[in-house]
Amino acid sequence: MDEIRWLDDEETRTWLALWAVSAWLPTRLDEQLKRDHAMNLHDYFTLAQISMADDGRLTMSELAALTQMSPSRLSHVVSRLEKREYVVRTPDEDDRRTNIASITDNGWEFITAAAPSHVQRVRELVFDPLTEDETAQFGVLLRKILTQLDPSAMPRA
Repeated sequence: MDEIRWLDDEETRTWLALWAVSAWLPTRLDEQLKRDHAMNLHDYFTLAQISMADDGRLTMSELAALTQMSPSRLSHVVSRLEKREYVVRTPDEDDRRTNIASITDNGWEFITAAAPSHVQRVRELVFDPLTEDETAQFGVLLRKILTQLDPSAMPRA
């Protein structure tokens, strides 16, 4: 067995900070969305991904990859969005086994109303504490880590 490369003090502090941020950031964003828009973060993120897609449509497989959700969990999320009339699911015309999630006019109205306060909260929590140079470097570092975790998971902007 190879010798274990233990984290040094700086790496330990960095790892623990990353762990805490990965736990607290979704919590804080979820709180804001529930308070201001009566929607949880997973539902909002799913709807936002659909809204950013070409023609406001994604296959459920594409949506699962973008949201990092299991097909089962994603199905529950999309069902909640359908009940609110923000999304509709329809079979793909070319492959009836594939379902397409499409944003509705109500969904566009919701995301247009909710996005400004959500983006403001993201800005407050993530970007306001950083300088412009730190923000650029932070993005480079996160993309390097994400590529190591799963090269196919690179989010689209």
